Amino acid sequence: MEYYGFTLTPAREGQSHAQRYAELFSTVEIADRSHFDGWFFAEHHGEASFSLLPSPNLVIAALSQRTRRLQLGNLVNLIPFHHPYRLAAEIRMLDTFTGGRLEVGFGRGQVRTEQAAFGTDRSATVDMFDAGFDIIRRLLLGERIDYDTPWWKGSNAFVTPEPTQRPHPPFWLSAASDSSIEKAARLGMYCATALLSRKVSDTHMAEYRRHWDRCNPDRKGQGKFSITADVAIGRTFDEAYAQVAHHFDKRKEHFSRSITNRPGDNDETYRTHRPNYEAFAKSSIEDMLENHLLVAGTVDQCIEQVTAIRNRGIDVVNLSFSANDPDFARRSVELFGSEVIPAVEGLRAKAV
Repeated sequence: MEYYGFTLTPAREGQSHAQRYAELFSTVEIADRSHFDGWFFAEHHGEASFSLLPSPNLVIAALSQRTRRLQLGNLVNLIPFHHPYRLAAEIRMLDTFTGGRLEVGFGRGQVRTEQAAFGTDRSATVDMFDAGFDIIRRLLLGERIDYDTPWWKGSNAFVTPEPTQRPHPPFWLSAASDSSIEKAARLGMYCATALLSRKVSDTHMAEYRRHWDRCNPDRKGQGKFSITADVAIGRTFDEAYAQVAHHFDKRKEHFSRSITNRPGDNDETYRTHRPNYEAFAKSSIEDMLENHLLVAGTVDQCIEQVTAIRNRGIDVVNLSFSANDPDFARRSVELFGSEVIPAVEGLRAKAV
């Protein structure tokens, strides 16, 4: 199994936003020196208590010069909020800056307040994603193209610089429904999930693998499926959970307000999301542990929990370290990279 950090980087009380970014950079540098495989950065807009990352690509550009080993990726770029020609060129630049360590996630967005801020028609996001991704994919394959969509038009378009990874960096799709699971496999993209119950994510994983092998006969068994979990490592479980409880509560509040409590109009394409996010908003500590949405406790408890995730056949686990105390969060990253991963994978520990 591969281990990627994942961050929304919510604002923290008592820290300036500049301090929060500095903490993020130093945390990823710690991961680069240990057994983590990569780090993903989300894209969200507007609400600092939820996320301070309106541009994950800027973060990747900065960290490309401060890390040497980690894969770096956006999870995700929200296509309806970007011009696809500009985004394709940025991807090429980031692949160059990272020396071929870039991974690229794509999604259509689901938070209605963000869509309202961009003036995006909520009912059009599926079509916008499909049109935008097709433009990006063709440009990254080196084609010179004309394109004419209801949202973007262009002619004789091609991108520079030259590719570092060929034909392009690995693509991820943020998936939360049966149709998006199938789409990820059909487009040859890896599949990233979050906030789903263990039962739902295991079903999605099996379906993704079935669709992948059918759609990619020359790459059978090479798809990747990820889940996302929050992590806190302390002297006791109670100490660890106390560090992340506030962030879970804020996230539940955010999803309840911005996703599950939508107005009825223009929401048909999001109807399959509702049961899963409502379940998350109502989940208890026990539910989160059972569903592998939370890894918490002592080092030994976390080793046991992560081993259970690995035994499910998950390819990549994305790990969020959102503790109240920045020193506690940093220490959790250090312990996870130096003790938990080596114990689960049978590796020699690295000093961090």
